[in-house]
Formats: sequence, C-alpha cells, structure tokens
Amino acid sequence: MEKKIHKIQISILNTAKKYLQYCERKGIKTQTSPNCDFVTWANCLGRAKLLLLFEKKIISINYLKNLIFEFFGLGFNSNYSLYSNNIKIKNNINIVYSYCTKKNFKKNGLFYDYYFNSSSKNKKIIWFLISLDNYLPKKTNNIFILYQKKKKFNFAYFIKFVFKNMFKKNIIHDLNSTSNTADIFSRIFGETFKNLRFNLYLPYESRPHQNAVINVIKKISTKNRIFGFYHRMPEPIQTEMIYKKSKLDKLYVSSEIQKKIFCKYYDWPKKKIYTINSLRYKEIPIRKNFIFLPFEFKNKEFLLRNIKLLISLKKMKINNFKFSIHPLKKESKIHIDFINEIKKIIKSKNSMFNNNLDAPIVLGEPGGIAAELLQTIGKVYHITDHNFDIFSHKIWQNIKSTKLSPNILDYRKVNKQKFINLERSKNSFNKLLSKNKILN
Repeated sequence: MEKKIHKIQISILNTAKKYLQYCERKGIKTQTSPNCDFVTWANCLGRAKLLLLFEKKIISINYLKNLIFEFFGLGFNSNYSLYSNNIKIKNNINIVYSYCTKKNFKKNGLFYDYYFNSSSKNKKIIWFLISLDNYLPKKTNNIFILYQKKKKFNFAYFIKFVFKNMFKKNIIHDLNSTSNTADIFSRIFGETFKNLRFNLYLPYESRPHQNAVINVIKKISTKNRIFGFYHRMPEPIQTEMIYKKSKLDKLYVSSEIQKKIFCKYYDWPKKKIYTINSLRYKEIPIRKNFIFLPFEFKNKEFLLRNIKLLISLKKMKINNFKFSIHPLKKESKIHIDFINEIKKIIKSKNSMFNNNLDAPIVLGEPGGIAAELLQTIGKVYHITDHNFDIFSHKIWQNIKSTKLSPNILDYRKVNKQKFINLERSKNSFNKLLSKNKILN
C-alpha cells in the first residue's frame, strides 16, 4: 500500500511540474493562472486540471463547470475600493498584506491578525488587508482595507473585459476571475505604495493574488524585500506550493520537516527557506474524542458507511465523541444533517462494544488537522477515497500509515520530529521585524 501511494503521489508531483514547465515555455503566467494553481483541498479549476493531467484526459464535466464558474465570475469583479483613515505613508516602513473579517476588529477599530499574532497597535506596521466579508470598521489605525462596495454581477464590466482580452494568446489562463482579481489587487497595492521603500510580510500560500502583488513590489523597487510565512500545518500533498520562480526573498516555515519537504519535493531553493517557531500558534488544543467533518461533502453515504466499518474493525464505540465543523459551515444544513446521521450510528452501536475509540477521526480532505492531531495525540484515523488526501511514509517519514480497509487509514507518529514548532514568546513577530532591516 505504501509503495503504491508513494508512487502515485510522486507521479502527481512530476505531472504538475512538467505542465508548469510547459506553460512557462509558452509564456503563460503560471503564478496567477487558476489552471496552474494546483490546490488539492478544494473543488477548483486547478484541482480539476491536475486530475485531467494525471489521468491523461482532455476534458471532464467538473473541469468544464469550474471553467464556466471562473469565466462568469469576471462579472463580479467590479466595484473594488480602498478604505483608510488618511494614513500618511512614509519611506522605510513594514507592510503586512493579509486578510480581515468583522471578527478581526474590536469596537474601537483595533485590528488583530491571527496569522502573525499582531495588532494595529504596532506602530512598526502598516496593514493592507483584503476584506473577506466587506466589513468596514468606523475607526482604524494604520490600516488599508480593500473591499467591494457592491458584490453583484456587472454585465457592462464583464462584456468590456471579455472583448478586451478575448483575442489574447493564452485566453484560458487570462480570461478568468482569479487572474483578473490578482491584477486588480496588485494594481491597487502598487498605486498605494508607489515609489516607496519597504519590507512586506504576508501569510504566504502561493495564492495568485499574492504572487501578483509580490511581482508589483519588485517593480516598485528591487530593494524592497518580501517575507512570506507559511502558517499552515503540513498536509499530505501541497502541489499549490510547487516553486514557480517566486520573487520572495525568504519563506519562513515552522518545522524542519516542512522545510525538507518543500526543498526535496516542491523544488524550493534551500537559501530561500528559513525555519522559525510558529507565529500563528502559541499552543495546539488536544482534541482526542472528535470527528472532523470535511468542508464540502462529495459522498455522504461513503463516509457514513466507513464510520460504521471503522467501529466494527476496531470493536470500539464513539459514544463520547464531539464534532468539529469548519467555522464557515457552522450553519450548514448539510453538515448538521450529517451529524444527526452519525448520532443514529452511535445509538445503534451503543451496546455492542465496551471501550471508546482510541483516536480522533478525520473525514475527507485532512487539511492540516491530521498533522495537528498527530503532534498532540500521536495517532488518528482517516477516512478518504482519494490519493491526494493520504500521508505517505516515504515522504513524511515521521508518520506510519496503515490501511485498515481500502478507505480507512490508521496514522501513527513514529518519531519526535515536530510538524510545527510552537512559539511561546509574545513578541515573536516584532523580533522578526527588527531582524529584517529595510534596505536604503
């Protein structure tokens, strides 16, 4: 099983790299094209494209759906505006390019960033934030917020953009919502900080809009330095992080194993990657008796069937287990109904076994949660039907994977190597700011 999974995942990586090389030879902007954004944890154009390449197919229904979604998504990209309270920008500053929602702000307008564990009290920083919910606080300090005044389909904007770009050479890569948004964000950022000297920090995930902003910064001045922080826990496959000739000066990661993986499998130059303690996590909660639900459901019956099978195979019950749902899905009827279905299983299996299951359960795409559980508890059960989602021991050598059935895996942490180094010092980001001097 291990050899097969490893072979498949290496094949997936090589397929993605070859396609990116092909695109670069054709002059395609691989850093901002959604066709080259090989995210495996979401149903998007990049994932659909990667599956086509791996399966050696030309087209699929899912790819067409995502292509249409990206095309008509262009019509929703108008009405972006920049909000601030008369900030006087000076040279030799630190800028953080990040995200915000209403929950990041207190009533007095104070902003708190969870990626860097820093706030707008910090006078060393000017914040350039992408609003995810278009919330604008009444008061702000040292903050720019990029938001949409109205998020509705603008037919005139759509037609104008399509006719302007429909005869371009790489139309599938350029005529889409993702590339258009990246251009908008980078243009507004560039206009805001033109002719200035600064260092920029961002929670880097190789998002197309992040890559577009990075390229603009280096056009403003080659002396402007850019520091990315990969804030996430490790995941089985991280194809969106394949190195695309990034102009980042440094990428900070939070463990030696993550650095090793990025360099060995994702082609990051060793001189660009630095290991630090996590800026995001001060501690990780211990969540042993939990079932972690997927962000999106592809096949509920498959998951329910394999939960029953896991209980039978281990001869253990899950009576005292709690449920973890992604914050954006707390009110989702699909997720609530699914929990009720699991409760029925619990009730039906109630008297069959004496002991409770000895580790948490992760359903579907594991994201970073499986690594989190392995670091805190040391073991986890994973139910999945896709090779993208499985940890390979040959890649992640601190994990042992055992198949209990075709779709149920038992992960165990086999050595002391950490997935993430925790930072317990309160001012760790300030230390980083002081360490990275701004070039004159």
